[in-house]
Parts: sequence; C-alpha cells; structure tokens
Amino acid sequence: MLDRTNLYSYQDRIAQFVRDNPFCACWVDMGLGKTVSTETAYLDLLNAFEARRMLVVAPLRVARKVWTDELLKWKHLEGLTVSKIIGTPTERWAAARTPADIHTINRENLPWLMAQFVQHKKQVRPWPWDMVVLDEAQSFRSQGANRWSSARQMRRLCKRMVQLAGTPSPNGYGGLWSQLYLLDHGHRLGSTETAFRDRWFDAERNEENYTRWTLKAGADVAIQRQVADIVISMRAEDYLELPPIVRNVVKVELPAKILEAYKRFERETLLEFKGQTLRGVNAGAVAGKLLQFANGAVYHDDKGNWTHIHDAKVDTLLELLQNIDGPVMICYGFKHDLQRLKCALQQTGERWDVLSTQASEDRWNEGKTKYLLLHPASAGHGLNLQSSGSEAIVWFGLTPDWELYSQANARLGGGHRRTGRNIVIHHILAEGTRDEWMLELLARKEFSEDGLMAALSEFAWLR
Repeated sequence: MLDRTNLYSYQDRIAQFVRDNPFCACWVDMGLGKTVSTETAYLDLLNAFEARRMLVVAPLRVARKVWTDELLKWKHLEGLTVSKIIGTPTERWAAARTPADIHTINRENLPWLMAQFVQHKKQVRPWPWDMVVLDEAQSFRSQGANRWSSARQMRRLCKRMVQLAGTPSPNGYGGLWSQLYLLDHGHRLGSTETAFRDRWFDAERNEENYTRWTLKAGADVAIQRQVADIVISMRAEDYLELPPIVRNVVKVELPAKILEAYKRFERETLLEFKGQTLRGVNAGAVAGKLLQFANGAVYHDDKGNWTHIHDAKVDTLLELLQNIDGPVMICYGFKHDLQRLKCALQQTGERWDVLSTQASEDRWNEGKTKYLLLHPASAGHGLNLQSSGSEAIVWFGLTPDWELYSQANARLGGGHRRTGRNIVIHHILAEGTRDEWMLELLARKEFSEDGLMAALSEFAWLR
C-alpha cells in the first residue's frame, strides 16, 4: 500500500492548488494522478474543517469504481468513506442519504439529484455537499445539456468546485466557455457564450451555410491569460521521463475497381454496388459512409444491414498482428467492423475478446487475452487496461472524436502507464480515402489541445 510520501511532487502541487483555490480547474494529462491528488486535497480540507462532504460527478465507470479504487491504494486515504449514488431512484436516494465523506454519482443522474434538492428554482432540502468535483469536466462543455444546467444550479449551493480534465478542449477553444462559466459565472470569458465568441472568434460560413468559428489572431494567448489564475495545467512529458509514443501509419492500397467505386460515390453520393443502393442524404452521411467504405463494408439501410466491400484492411491487420509481440488492443468504428474482425481473429488461433464487461477487462489485465477488440466509446474514462503488458494499439478504423481517440490511446500510453514501455499506435489507412483526412484532422485537434495545456503550464508565473 502506498503512503503519502509516495506522491510525486507535482501531485502535491495539484493538491495544494485545489486547497488554495475554491473554484478551479485541473487540466492534467491522463495517467498523472488527478484523482489521488484531489482526494488528498479533500482530506487536508476535511482535517482543517474547511470542507465536510464531497460530491463527485463523473462518467458511470469512474463514479462506480475509480474513486473507490484510489482509496484502497493509499494508506493516508484509507479512513475516507464512499457512497455511490448509482442504480434505481430508490437505491440512489438511499445512497445519497447514507453518511459518507465522498458521494459519487454518474453525470447522467445529476439532473435527478438536483431535483431532490431544488424544485422550481427553490431549494427544498439542505444541500449536504460543500465541495463538488466535476470529473472529466469537458463533458460539461455544452450549455444546452441538462447536466450543465444542473451543474449551474449546483454551483450556487457549494463552497468549492473542482473541475478535472485530461482533454479540456477536445474540439478546440470553443468548448471552454461553458466549463469556465461554472467556476466564475463568466467573469473571465464573458457572461454569455455569444459574448465569448464575439470577442475572440470570427464566424465563417461555408457553401452549406454552416458557421465555423475560428480564433482571431492572438486570441488563444488572450484566453490563456484570462484563465491562468484558476487553471493548473500539466503534461506528462513535462513531469515524467517517459519513452515517446511511436505513431505508425500502415497504408493499404485498395483494389482499383473498389477505389474507383469509392471515388464515384464520393462525387455522386449515389452508388449501385452488389445489388444494393448506397445513398448519402447529406454531407455528414456521405462522410460516414466513405469511412465505412474504406474499412470494407457499408450500411445500406437504416436497419443495420450492410454490404461487404473488400477485405484489404482485414488482411493488412492479420499481417500486422503477426509482426507484433505481446497483447494488442484493436479499435474499431462500426458494428460491421466488429463482425468481420471477429471472423478474422478466429483464423489466428489466438485467444481474443471484446471489451464489453468487467470480466472481459479482467481477462485482458490477467494476460488471458491476446487480442482485445474495443470501440473507443467503451474505452474511455476510468478504464485500466495497462496490466496486460500490452504495448500496441491498432486503429482499424478511426473516430472523428478527438476525446475518444486520445482516451483510448491513454489506456496504455497515458502518464505513468507508459513507464518502462515502448507504446506503438498503429493506424491502418486506406490510401486515397477519407482515412488520411481523418488522421490529419485528429492531428490538428491534438495540436490545439496540446498547445493550450503547454501555454497554461508556461503561464504558471501568473499564479
């Protein structure tokens, strides 16, 4: 069991920052220990009579498992108790009323919880939590969501709020306003999102009359300076001696007739193929089908039926797996990808599994699974997959969601998980298709995210 002396100096710094700033954000790379740092800060505040109870709002897996698991690892935290507000309404209410130091709740149930204490904008019960943690706070970036409205209500009831995020702006600076508003009521970035955009962004309309917001010159630095006093930002490479992550691109050449059909569908958004009609009703639908096409199959109706196109990527995957020692995580994008990959892995003679339950996670971590198939949406916050010894991730099909992409990669390569390992992320791309464009898009989003966190690290002197 670890004790407090095993905390890294930067983890102590995070804890100190939380203690010193009642309303703050910790933008800390995945794997650097945000949870234990926050629990340590809470313990100190509890002992100093500056906090009583802490509510953690998090993704379901994190609320159910992660905060409890951390308490079991650290001796100085072993006296803290946790009650999980999860399950049926009756079970949730019983858990909420159970005396504990820390209560955890999944973010989907936050509106329900607020309804137990606030009705018609009037508080009907005493609010028991004076400290609130929004774990993976980037999920509160949409002010139109019920969870954001509930968090805004909750902000008025608590004396402290801490936001934790490894990817604070997965889609650029535009997602920051809603998060920061919950901390300072718009003092730093503007009282409304419209004011925020008008001040720091230019609006551009494309041919489909879709508005794209782009940062004005120098706006990124201005935003960083505005929030630097209540945000602590840390990147793994600044605090840990870690081997670099290797990103390997494996190009796949599609058969000439398949590529010709792909290009025709891209131009005309309509294609007769193998007796089925592939149709794209709008630009988004066309883009999605083109990505499917590159993977090797396409849905041809709204009932989940699909048409097989080619096996070029599947064959490349099987060849790649032969050259990788040890367990491999394989990320897929569509259900038809999963069906075809299952058939392909059966040919290998190795033990494979689909990440779907706690049991499948345990089998992987115990070294009983050679190949683990997972969808990035199921491989995010709070999931620990590093115990398998795997050093390889293969992206059979890419996701356009930078947060899902980075979270999945962090299951092996985030922070301390990378210590002593040489992580390689393989991307199987069909040449001449949207695959190449998608990887470039993800790279641009990574640059924006990394630039924001790096700049805020440099602005530490403002504090």
